Amino acid sequence: MDSLSIAYPIDLHTHSLRSDGALSPADLIRRAADRGVSVLSLSDHDTLAGVAEAVAAGDALGVRVIPASELNTESEWGDAHVLGYFIDPADQPLEARLRWLRENRGRRIELMVEKLNQLGYSVSLDRVLEIAQGGALGRPHLAEALLEKGYVRSYEESFDTILAKGSPAYVARVGLSPLEAVALVRTHGGVPSLAHPGTVVGLEALLPKMVAAGLAGIEAYYGEHSPEMTERCLALARTHGLVPTGGSDFHGRGEHGVDLGAVFVPPETIEMLRSRRVNA
Repeated sequence: MDSLSIAYPIDLHTHSLRSDGALSPADLIRRAADRGVSVLSLSDHDTLAGVAEAVAAGDALGVRVIPASELNTESEWGDAHVLGYFIDPADQPLEARLRWLRENRGRRIELMVEKLNQLGYSVSLDRVLEIAQGGALGRPHLAEALLEKGYVRSYEESFDTILAKGSPAYVARVGLSPLEAVALVRTHGGVPSLAHPGTVVGLEALLPKMVAAGLAGIEAYYGEHSPEMTERCLALARTHGLVPTGGSDFHGRGEHGVDLGAVFVPPETIEMLRSRRVNA
């Protein structure tokens, strides 16, 4: 990724090695500061474990960190993930629910390793755990293990072939539905926004259901969106009274996302999201 590329000051969708990113929370913040990002949301999958480290680094480097988590879901609606903003890392009932999600993620990866081995791919669970470095397990860790072994030429190829939905090695998630994810964020005082809506199957049909459950935002500004998709999302935001959010989905790996701050996010977005908190 080109560190000299244009960066905007707000990024509301990023990942560290506490889930499936490549950088520690502190290194993520250092990269953000180097690129001129002054407000960043750390939104690791199903965990808030990196928030304290990120906040400490942000305090030292002048980067405001907004705690968040991206909740993966499993349903007929495709990858309808929910970004939960302004949730409290010290909320123990919330952590118990997130831990349940992470445990299911871990078991899923164990099952996928077993399937890969049965299919002739010599991938070790121990190596996958080493790659994850204690983060919430996910397919990107499997993709790196497959790449190391030379079974694929890139992360992207793993997701398109060996690890794709419907492939013999794929195992479905056990977890929340999109509506349950929205409700979980609301129950714990956060603000839910739909992540990367382009991965949703039946977006126009699902969105009213999520709004009724308490959805507050939609990720209109996203690195993989065409101008037409961005406008479609902005139109849906107007129709349903949602806050248009945005972010890079930075992982520091090759499979998806763009560099930190590479996506424009309107400066009023943060306060608009804050105003949607139940106790705002």
